[in-house]
Amino acid sequence: MSKSEGKKSGSDIIISDMSHCKPASAFSKRESWNRWQLLAYRTYDGEPQSGVLLGAPSFVTAPEVTMPLNIAGWHAVSIGFWIPKHDYDGAMTIKVKLDNDPCFSRIFEPEPVFGNQPKDGASLLKEAPFKTADLTGRRLIFAKLDGSAAQKAYLAYVRLTPLDEGAVRALQADRVQTDTRIVEITNDGSMHGCKAWTKDQILEMVEPCRDSDVGKVTWACCYGDTTNYPSKVGSYICGQKNHKRIVLDNNPYYMGHETAMDTFRHLDAKGIIPQAVVAEHVHKMGLKFDAMFRLGMVGYIPPRRLIGHLNSGFIRAHPQFRLCMADGTPVEKASYAYPEVRARMLAIIRESAELFDIDGASLAFNRGPLFAAWEQPVLDDFRKEFKADARKLPLDDPRLCRIRSRYLTEFVRDARRVLDEVGAAKGKRLELSAWYYGDPTSALESIREGLLDSVVCSVNGDTGMDPDIIAAANAQGCRCIPGFHGGPLSVAAKRVYPKGADGIALWDADIWGANWPALRRMGHREEFFALAKTPPERPIIGLKDVEGCNLEAEHGRFGLAQPAYSGG
Repeated sequence: MSKSEGKKSGSDIIISDMSHCKPASAFSKRESWNRWQLLAYRTYDGEPQSGVLLGAPSFVTAPEVTMPLNIAGWHAVSIGFWIPKHDYDGAMTIKVKLDNDPCFSRIFEPEPVFGNQPKDGASLLKEAPFKTADLTGRRLIFAKLDGSAAQKAYLAYVRLTPLDEGAVRALQADRVQTDTRIVEITNDGSMHGCKAWTKDQILEMVEPCRDSDVGKVTWACCYGDTTNYPSKVGSYICGQKNHKRIVLDNNPYYMGHETAMDTFRHLDAKGIIPQAVVAEHVHKMGLKFDAMFRLGMVGYIPPRRLIGHLNSGFIRAHPQFRLCMADGTPVEKASYAYPEVRARMLAIIRESAELFDIDGASLAFNRGPLFAAWEQPVLDDFRKEFKADARKLPLDDPRLCRIRSRYLTEFVRDARRVLDEVGAAKGKRLELSAWYYGDPTSALESIREGLLDSVVCSVNGDTGMDPDIIAAANAQGCRCIPGFHGGPLSVAAKRVYPKGADGIALWDADIWGANWPALRRMGHREEFFALAKTPPERPIIGLKDVEGCNLEAEHGRFGLAQPAYSGG
């Protein structure tokens, strides 16, 4: 490696001149609609002291570029980047892979906020880990996120940290063991705000699970009776003829929705079904793949749901199956007290289990936990058993909870039967798991009846897991798993290892961002506790100038802060 290409910092090698990437035709010294811009920079602390970065705003479609490494042996690879605030261009995503990787990995950094660090008046270089690998004969490839979900990318340097023989042996031994693969992750499969028009781009959403403590990936197949795959029994998201392209006031929800619809249209035209692509990739990594079913069937909710993809065609066609308040007022959501509603969801579960190479199904009771209220079947069953009028009781009355839970237990019982039938035809047993939140009555009934292979109970803040569910699951041989929806790593460390738990489940793992390097090691308990208590410091380097533009600042009073604020 020549001096112009790389510079040693202690035992590290820092490559800060990104103009050595190929092809040269991908770069320009000036702004361009279809090229990376080369920007020379200097720093006033840390390493590198200078370099040439590659930059492209969100709306620029810049091509992939390749960096020859000309290095041998195992190294930890980290990516240094610039994420200017003054450009008003939002968050940043850099896509990076080695030339023998199956797909890109994404390094995401949210839009910075002025004032949270002494140097925030200046512009900073930050750093994020990519991967550890044998770099002999390898090249790095970089790209940016384009299309309707485009984000900027400013690539400043690459840091290569060599591993000695002992470290390599330890790493390889850790990667082949499976004892720590106790983490389950979910992806809601909605493609909301995510461009994934090709198979490779879909793979990017699960590739971070490689060589991690993840043992299972769970991917949603439906949102009520709206499916995200071509369905003969549900309402396929691409088949909604009333959808119109609408973006109001640049609202993030609508923009994310439009990105999702664009993605599904592109995939549908190419015959690409995400579940099939993800299942194959996950299995190649040695992980399990489950299909998730979000059970709440939402009806007509004006005005947002008019253009949303969660409207239930079933409820629009069959309003008699809606939830009811105590006074008989209908609620725009399906009630599982009706056999017809349960049958609709069971048909989607059967179809998905037959279509995709799944290892099991996950029932998402946590996404809208109320599935029956005061509908006529509930009133009739309550009067028959308790000789009383359920409409005079509060929703959380224990007797009323017991009546409502029976419909859900019957549904779980039928789901278990459906999976047994499909599994028998495939020659393997399909597992059944469920996410619960709120009233534990239905969960306890399904566990005690032996219907579930695993149960996930949502953990928010300091609520912990229901001790009755833990006890019932342990007694029945059902895996008991705390589900984590988000929050500080300190909360995760405090609540995800209760006595009797068998794993950890992460909801929406594709949006965890900067916490992922710690979360992916959650099966290594002591290591994760240490990371949660004292997160590793990320190198932060102050920029002195970029292309001669002064960026130094002292509490926002000098340099870039003056023209950026004045012109913003």
